[in-house]
Amino acid sequence: MTSRPWAILRDAGIVYGLTFAAGIGMASIGVTLQSSPWTAYLANLLSGALGFLASGIRVNSDRVEHLAWVAATLWTCNLLNVALRLQSTASWIHSGITVILMVALGGTLSMMLTPPAPFHRHKRVDGLHKPPVR
Repeated sequence: MTSRPWAILRDAGIVYGLTFAAGIGMASIGVTLQSSPWTAYLANLLSGALGFLASGIRVNSDRVEHLAWVAATLWTCNLLNVALRLQSTASWIHSGITVILMVALGGTLSMMLTPPAPFHRHKRVDGLHKPPVR
């Protein structure tokens, strides 16, 4: 089952907003890619993972598929940075690795922090598993 397009766009916006806010926050305290690349990258990675965590917790079913669509949408929306000449095409392609790390970390945490969907066992009838009659 494919996630709803509006939910995907909403969650991609949440992740984008959190990474943008983290970037502005880091720049306001003087941490930039030039002055402290690892700190800036880690802030970006963790803020994106927080966004994917929030997205993963909100989804009741098909979490992995939903998060994959959110990651693809986020990465595609980042083409705006290339169009505005804020990022090179090669850098945008490499940023896909960061998006994969964000979704892996945030998605894994969302699976660990939310209970699994209920598993319905079928009643045994004559030693065989049969689904309930509706």
